[in-house]
Amino acid sequence: MSNPPEKKTLGRVVKHTEMPDLSKSFSSVLLAEAITSKRTGMKLTLVDVSQVLNISKPTLIKIEKGDVNVQFFNVLKVMEYLGLSFSLVSDDASHHNNKKVNDEQWY
Repeated sequence: MSNPPEKKTLGRVVKHTEMPDLSKSFSSVLLAEAITSKRTGMKLTLVDVSQVLNISKPTLIKIEKGDVNVQFFNVLKVMEYLGLSFSLVSDDASHHNNKKVNDEQWY
């Protein structure tokens, strides 16, 4: 029995990028870095992901640069495909302690 021919990669090799420190304060850039790291860790090209999800490559590039003008639905679609999820954290301590919180203070 002969071995199947090796699959040749077309285009560029995907270089894995480091996962950012997710304990840092949330930002669009931090999310973008996490998405990029996950995609590259899975050895997926921008074209691979954009074709599977039926979104344009420029949109995916914007997502991976942290562009806040991208439709949130597309960000969620990419995250779901890559196996990433949000963890929502609520600070209800101010409500339980009956402390008044200045509206200009937010965390």
